[in-house]
Parts: sequence; structure tokens; C-alpha cells
Amino acid sequence: MEELHTKTLDLSVSGKTISCQIKERDFGDLIVFDVFGDDNYLFTLTQTGDVLFNEYEMGHQKAIMDPRQLNEVIEMVKEKIESEPG
Repeated sequence: MEELHTKTLDLSVSGKTISCQIKERDFGDLIVFDVFGDDNYLFTLTQTGDVLFNEYEMGHQKAIMDPRQLNEVIEMVKEKIESEPG
């Protein structure tokens, strides 16, 4: 696994600004984007737009965020990744 890029996105969700860190990783046959908010793991997005949840990353966390807000963040991150060249 090779970490390619890390970038930060500030997203406006339900009247709040959420700062998300996106880590792009290459596993050889699959490129994924691990998304973190406030240093908590939120989800993983594949290059094809599939949403994954890494149980190991989530295991120690008691709460991630409100599911409605999480859905909004997922859609915003998908749009951002799909709109970028490459």
C-alpha cells in the first residue's frame, strides 16, 4: 500500500463547517480515499464511488457523526473526487 496524496476539504453540512482530511491510497489494483473528520475515521470511498467502512479504523470510536450529516459528507466528497482530473 502506498499513500499517494492527502488533502483537506472544508464542507458546509447542516449549517456547520466540517473539515475533512482525505488520504488517497494505492493498493496496486485499487485506489481508495480514506476520509477523516475531526481526526475520526468516517468512511472509505473507492475510485468507482463505492462506500466502504473499515471496521478496524472504526472499532475504537464510540460515535462517528449523525447519519444524515454523514450521507451529505459522502455525497459531497464523491462529487469532489469525481470532478477532479486524473
